[in-house]
Amino acid sequence: MRRFVVLVAVLAGSAALAAAAVPDPRWVAVSVSLEGTVQPEGHYYVAFGNQEGFLRGPEPDGEGWVVYVLLHRDRFYLGTVTSFDPPPRLFRFARPPEPYSRGNVGRDRRGWQVEIPLALLAVDGRPPRWVKVNVVTADGERRFLDALGRGFEDRVGFVTLDLQREVYRTFADDRGDAPMGYDVVGGTVTVRVP
Repeated sequence: MRRFVVLVAVLAGSAALAAAAVPDPRWVAVSVSLEGTVQPEGHYYVAFGNQEGFLRGPEPDGEGWVVYVLLHRDRFYLGTVTSFDPPPRLFRFARPPEPYSRGNVGRDRRGWQVEIPLALLAVDGRPPRWVKVNVVTADGERRFLDALGRGFEDRVGFVTLDLQREVYRTFADDRGDAPMGYDVVGGTVTVRVP
């Protein structure tokens, strides 16, 4: 009987360690809609954060960004923020963002979709409790034109997805607060397993 108890304890401990070592298979997909069409010279950012607390997340000026996907000249780039610099420089990188293949622009060019592995937002090796998303648009000169919420000045306009309760959320943004090709009007955030 004693051997059986020890065997069960060892097997249970091994199963718990194996489960902890398995990477999170989930992905976060974000679809964004514009009032106009995507402009080739524009800079379109989808910023991701994993901060605790309701008022902390990816702000339009770059603070709170953990990972982001940039759409520029019909190409996507994935970047990790290593240190925050306030505008106009915005970011300093250990390395520049790398080309990224998990994004596409809609056929009508009125929006785009990107997805990232949730593992990129891990907190101390554990999946985050929240995924926070902001969408920021800038022109060819990198002047910020729009973001979720009340525009570029809104520091809490990001969307929060509680991973313990939600796998899908829609968001809407005011029309007419930026030029048409840069005016974010809505979208979705989805967590999925490929």
